[in-house]
Amino acid sequence: MIQLFDWRPCWIKPILLGLTISAVTLEHGHAQTEAAIQTETTAFEELANNRPSVFDSSAYIETGYTEDHLTNNYKSWNSQYINLFVPLKEKGLFNIQLDNIQRYGIEDQQVSGTYAYPFRYGVLNIESSYSANATYLAKYSFGAIWNGRLPLSFGYTVGAVQRQYMESLTNIYKLGLEKYLGNYRLAYTGIVSTINQTQPAYGQLIQTQWVGPTNNRVGLAYSFGMEPTVISPGALASVKTQFIQLDGLYWLTKQLGVTASLWHGMQGDYYQRNGGQIGIRVAFD
Repeated sequence: MIQLFDWRPCWIKPILLGLTISAVTLEHGHAQTEAAIQTETTAFEELANNRPSVFDSSAYIETGYTEDHLTNNYKSWNSQYINLFVPLKEKGLFNIQLDNIQRYGIEDQQVSGTYAYPFRYGVLNIESSYSANATYLAKYSFGAIWNGRLPLSFGYTVGAVQRQYMESLTNIYKLGLEKYLGNYRLAYTGIVSTINQTQPAYGQLIQTQWVGPTNNRVGLAYSFGMEPTVISPGALASVKTQFIQLDGLYWLTKQLGVTASLWHGMQGDYYQRNGGQIGIRVAFD
């Protein structure tokens, strides 16, 4: 959403453009892990205007590296990414990311993107992705998420994402509520997922974020529940997961910033993951 926040569980993903921008998508599932890329965040009160300020912010490009260490003798994961964020004022904004991902000794490339458009009562986010190899990643995905505003500095999210794997199809549905308190954002999201339209599985995501006066930020996200996970090439199952992530953005200058994340995850009885991300962001006036 523009939460532009898929790489963590199937649910936690950095990149949230909407009423804010910098959430996590609870998506450790798929045995994926996406770089925690924080996008711009806007004060909730600004939604009273025609559009959130993020649509008038500076464009930027970011490049970075992620790494996961797995238990139970699984090979480590790593990835390199390039992310481009371009606001278009009243015409919306778009975010494109290219990833080179190495997992279990297998390399894959993925391209993903989000387009967000501001309306009077919220922001509509359209997202999609495509993977070249797709042994562990989804071959392609498509989703839509609505970030709406409510009275008393509350907001809500409603969304659905479909992911096509080698032999399975997953559907993920999200419903969330968020509250803005000064420089803080608190959010809760409930997630329902299915594999090939079978028995639904349930997960939950809790988030908090602080945004400073110079746009530095710190976020914390915790997710738990059942979610679709690739346990071997072509094999997808709903697995009990837990995932916690700490992420931040610090501007060294007005144009140069550093993003970083640390996380710990548990994928049922298969393995645990300890990882992190580091990135360099360059903004353009």
